Amino acid sequence: MKRIVIGMLAVALAAVAQKNDQGERLLKAAMNAELVNGDLKAAIEQYKTIASKYASDHTVAAQALIHMAECHQKMGDTEARKVYEQVVREYADQKEAVALARAKLGKAPGAVNSGMFSREVWSLPEMREACSMVSRDGRYLPYIDWSEHGDLFLHDFSSDTNRRLTNTGTDHVLGPKVEQFADDVVSFSRDGKQLAYSWLRGDINRYELRLMDLRGDGIPPSRLLFDNPDIQYLAPTDWSPDGKLIAVKIQRADKTGQIGLVSVTDGALRVLKSVDWRGPTRLGFSGDGKYLAYDRPPADNTEQRNVFLLATDGSREIPAAASPSQDTVVGWSNDGKRLLFTSDRSGSAGLWSVLFADGKIAGSPELLKPDIGQILGLGVTDAGKLYAVVNPIPSGTSDVYVATIDFAAGKLLSPPALAAQTYVGNNKSPAWSPDGKNLAFASWRNSAGPGHFVIGIRSMETGLVREVSPSPGFDALSALTWVPDGSAWVVRGGDTKGRYGIFRVDAKTGQSSILVTQGERETIGPLGISPDGKKLYYSSNHFEARYALESQNSFIMEKDLATATEKELLRTQNAGYGPLLSPDGQYIMVITERYGPSPAVSIVPTAGGELRKLAEAIGIAQGWAADSSAIYDIRKSGELWRLPVDGSKPQKLNLKWQGNNPMGPFRVHPDGRQIAIGTPAARNGTQVWVLENFLPAVKGTN
Repeated sequence: MKRIVIGMLAVALAAVAQKNDQGERLLKAAMNAELVNGDLKAAIEQYKTIASKYASDHTVAAQALIHMAECHQKMGDTEARKVYEQVVREYADQKEAVALARAKLGKAPGAVNSGMFSREVWSLPEMREACSMVSRDGRYLPYIDWSEHGDLFLHDFSSDTNRRLTNTGTDHVLGPKVEQFADDVVSFSRDGKQLAYSWLRGDINRYELRLMDLRGDGIPPSRLLFDNPDIQYLAPTDWSPDGKLIAVKIQRADKTGQIGLVSVTDGALRVLKSVDWRGPTRLGFSGDGKYLAYDRPPADNTEQRNVFLLATDGSREIPAAASPSQDTVVGWSNDGKRLLFTSDRSGSAGLWSVLFADGKIAGSPELLKPDIGQILGLGVTDAGKLYAVVNPIPSGTSDVYVATIDFAAGKLLSPPALAAQTYVGNNKSPAWSPDGKNLAFASWRNSAGPGHFVIGIRSMETGLVREVSPSPGFDALSALTWVPDGSAWVVRGGDTKGRYGIFRVDAKTGQSSILVTQGERETIGPLGISPDGKKLYYSSNHFEARYALESQNSFIMEKDLATATEKELLRTQNAGYGPLLSPDGQYIMVITERYGPSPAVSIVPTAGGELRKLAEAIGIAQGWAADSSAIYDIRKSGELWRLPVDGSKPQKLNLKWQGNNPMGPFRVHPDGRQIAIGTPAARNGTQVWVLENFLPAVKGTN
C-alpha cells in the first residue's frame, strides 16, 4: 500500500543552468551511473571531469562536486571532506550547494551535529518488501516475501538471519489457492514482544487486524484482534507507550478514511477522526501517548500534505507543520520531544523536526538533514537511530523509448533512445497522437511524500515536453490512449476521489471524468476508441478470489459513449494484459490463455464474429502495424515477428529489439516506422539504511 522511493543519500539535482545543455546531459549521465547502475567509481570520474570541464559554469560544477562528495561518502573514504571544502571555498555564489556542503562539514550557523552519518545495514533480496516499523532496540525488521505468497518474515540484523512468521498454506483454513497475505504496515509493541499486523482475506475481500507473540521459536500462533465487514483496509502503524492501544488507519467500504485506536485487550475500535479516502501515510504516538502525529491533504483538490497532531481523546487537532509544501510524518525522536517529518519546503526533500511539549508546538521547524532524499521511515530506536528504506529506482517504474524501424527490410534504423530526459525511470504508457506530431506518456511525480501522475507530451519536432496535470489528480495511471480528434486521452487510473476505472482526460485543461467504474474483484483497461470517436472498447477481468489467476474470467466490451449502452464482444478465460484496438478499429488483439497451457496471440472483430488465433507462441509485447495489416510480436530473445491479420504464415523479421525487454503493448507511429515502447527501469535492490547522530541533543550510543 505504499510506494518505495528515491534514496536517502542522493542529493537532489538543483536547477542546472539551461544555458549549458551539454553540461546538464553529462551531469545526468553521471547521476545515472551513481544511482541506477550503482557504479560509484565510474560516477566519481564523470563528476570530476564535469567539474573540470565546466569550471566556469558554477551551477554545473558545484553540483558535480556535491555529487562526487556523496559518492566518496558512500564508499567510506575521506575524500568527501576535501571536496565539500572545495565547494565552500570556490563556489560561494552557489548558495544551496554551499549550504549542503557546510551542513556536511558541520560549519553552518546552528548546524546539526557534525558527527551525523549514515550506513547501509541490509539489502533486501528481490521480491522482498520491508514493513514499516523496526523494533525499538533496532534488532528486528519485519518484511514480506512475495516469492513466498506474501508471507511475513522477521529479519535479525545482529545475526543476519530470517524467521518465518506466517505460512499462507497453513495459517488459515482457506488454504493456498485463495489469496491471502500480509500488508506492508506492521507495528511492534514497545517491549518488542508482540507484533500487530494486517492480513488480507481474499475470500471476504478485506483486511483483518492480528496479533502474534514473538517469544519462542518457529511460526508463532496469531490472534484475530479486529475484523469488521464495513472496513476493507486497516493498517496498524504504532503501539501506545502503555501497550494498551494500537493506532490504525482504516478505509471503509464507502471509501471514507479514518484514524482510530484499537484496544489490545478486547479489539474495540474508537474512531478519532474521519478524513478523505487517501488517509494518513503514518500515525505515531507522542512520548506521553496523548497525541497522534499524522499527515493528510489539507483540501480535496491538492496532492500536498501537511502534518498535524491529534489528541487521542479526540478533543483537539494542532497544525504541526502546515506550509505550502509536501510534509509527511517520519516519527518521533527517541525521547519523544521532537516530531520528525520530511518536507520539500527548502526546495528539495529534507529531514525536519519540531519541538513539542505540554500539548504545544515549541518554536519553528528545524532542518536536520537537507539531502535526505526519498525515504520510507521505519522508526527511531531507543538509541536515537533512524531506520529507513532506500531505493534509488522504485519497483514498477519504467522508461519510454523511441526507435526507428524499417519493418519491410527488417532493419533497425536508429537504436532505442529515451523519449524524455527528465524524470528518468518514472515514465510509462506511451501513445502517439493521431497526427503523429506528439508522443504522450504517463509520468510519476513525488518529492517528500505520496506522489501523483501527470501526462507528458513531447513534441516530435522540437523535442520539448509540456505537462498536463489531471484534475482530480491520479495516483494510478496507465494504458494511455488518444481520442481520434486529439482533444483528450482515455486512461486507466485511480483518482484522488477514490474512484478506479477508465477516465477521459482533457488534453488542454486536464479535467477528468469517469467513463467506466471498476468493480470489486475486477480489473479493467481501455483498448481504444473507434475511429469515429463514438465507441469505447475495454477489457474486464473478473476474479473469484482477488488476483487468483486460475479463476480469472475475461471480457472484451464495447460501450456506446452517447447512449452508455454496452455490448459483450468476447468472453474467455485467462486473457493476458495488453489487449489493443487496431488503428482502423476493425479488430482487437488479445492474448488468450496467457496463464493456461496454450497461450496465443488472437484477434476478435469489433463488428462481431469468432475469436481467431494468429500465433500460438507469444512474445512479451505486441503492437499493431500502422495500417492494421499485422501485429508485431517481440519475443523474450528480442526477436521481432510479424503476424499477418489475413491468416498467412507468421514471419520472423531479420532484426532484434536491442533495448531492455518491453512491458505491456507498444505503439507504432502513424508513419509505420517509429515505435514507442515502455521498458522497466534499471534499479538496485531495496536497501535499509540507518541514520545516526542526527538529533541536535541526542546521540546514539550503540
